Amino acid sequence: MKKLLPYLLCLLVLSCDKLFHEEELSIAEITSTDELESAVNGVYAQISNFFTGTKGYGKIFIAINTKAEDLVEHQTFSSYTYYYHGDRNCESYEMDFNLDAPYLWQYYYDIIASANNIIVQFDSPDELGNQEKQLLGEAYFLRAYCYFRLTRLFGRIPLVEDIEINYSTPLDSYENVYAFIENDLKTAMRLLPSNNSEARIPYYSVHRGTAKAYLAEVYLSWAGYPAKDNSKYALAAQTAGEIIDSADYFGFGLEEDFADVWKEENRYNPETIFAFYFSKPDSTTYRIDGISQEINTFYLGYNQETSGNFQIEADSSRISIDFYPVEINFYNSYPESYRKDITFFTTIYVTGMATTDPSLDTGYVKVEARACCRPGYRKFYYTSSVNILSPEFCRNTPVEKRFYGNTKIYLYRYAQLLLTYAEAMARSGQLTADAYEAVNQIRRRAYHTDIHTPSLHDIPAGLSAEAFADSVVQERAWELAGEPEGRWFDLVRLERVEELEHSRHPMEGGFPVDPVTKEDYFLQIPNADQLLNPNLAE
Repeated sequence: MKKLLPYLLCLLVLSCDKLFHEEELSIAEITSTDELESAVNGVYAQISNFFTGTKGYGKIFIAINTKAEDLVEHQTFSSYTYYYHGDRNCESYEMDFNLDAPYLWQYYYDIIASANNIIVQFDSPDELGNQEKQLLGEAYFLRAYCYFRLTRLFGRIPLVEDIEINYSTPLDSYENVYAFIENDLKTAMRLLPSNNSEARIPYYSVHRGTAKAYLAEVYLSWAGYPAKDNSKYALAAQTAGEIIDSADYFGFGLEEDFADVWKEENRYNPETIFAFYFSKPDSTTYRIDGISQEINTFYLGYNQETSGNFQIEADSSRISIDFYPVEINFYNSYPESYRKDITFFTTIYVTGMATTDPSLDTGYVKVEARACCRPGYRKFYYTSSVNILSPEFCRNTPVEKRFYGNTKIYLYRYAQLLLTYAEAMARSGQLTADAYEAVNQIRRRAYHTDIHTPSLHDIPAGLSAEAFADSVVQERAWELAGEPEGRWFDLVRLERVEELEHSRHPMEGGFPVDPVTKEDYFLQIPNADQLLNPNLAE
């Protein structure tokens, strides 16, 4: 396994409001509360670097999700090339997931090493002062989050809870890995402040409600493949239900308008359970006439490697527009609704703003789902005031706001918790009116009706537990489409990856592996780490 450094890794990262700030840390021993706070902030900063790194780690973070059917097969972005003389062509880019595995593996274990460096220095956390307890609780939560991601990405993984270098650490069992995550989250719950308003930085840093909500999601995953401990469905239902019953206390709630979840002016909202917020650094430039020189941008959405979103070709006869595309069958089967209008966009603005010839301004173009042309995700940069890619938006909007409308990424939101509760209730034999109401509120919001009033869009009463659970899983696909914690992990835990061979549109080329085996459910542990530690090759 990669060498784990016995100190907090030094980082210079993109400024992220109050919590994630530029700092350089290299502490072998934490001797004060200020040092502890800086160390914990450094762990957050490492995670944020997934989305802001100059090498495009944001794309790597969500690349695994493109194996599901809500995103285009091997792609994290697609390029529409419009020719001004009336012809149109589309290009696409493929990604080999296992080529990205070393980056994911390394980054998560680097973060875990930093969290361990904090945790091992406090043998008796319950004897600490309140401020120190809370900070240590955040370290436990962030370590649990990283291990949860790792085991769902790579399957069996080694558990490292100290800062010693050990090249013989074995792969642990799924039961032990999930039990370790559970214990970290319960420890975090014991140490963290109670709710959003009492959090170290209100509505920024994690609190007891965040950890408890994640515990419900861990139980749901634990009950499915590969651990398959069905007893955990009841725990998932119970834990999620307790959060729902005390949602106001924790500061959680369902936004009544789906668009409000994504609007920049509503970036701090009760639907947020765990999110990262990004602010515009002073060094970032604005786009002027389609030309951009900025670095360290937020990558979820448009690809931003070199010349920017609008790539002017040498002959000035075309412009390539890169964005985050949806799989054709998934888009076509998505129910026509208000939520669909917010989730996707089907028109883009092609403009000759980088040329001197006004005839090159082609105006709005309808995206047709043919060849590799397909609609893209709109909700990540939703704005009600201007069309995405309009001249005003492209010329006057800071880079980060173009990648993600409110410069924020949800890693867990309240709607997902409601769906976790509903599914877990059904699978644990507790299909109640509360379970129906949890999912129906989301369905009503999808059709822009009052979320508290029964409607024609509700799931019909009287379904079997299995049929209800299947409906909830499908609702998760619609609601969480394209999001980092969305569809792929549901397909794995429910052993439905094999269905992807038949669910894609023929133009998508099918699932990248045919036939699918259980080995295709997880990324490969990097070869370099297997050479260092042969136990990882089991």
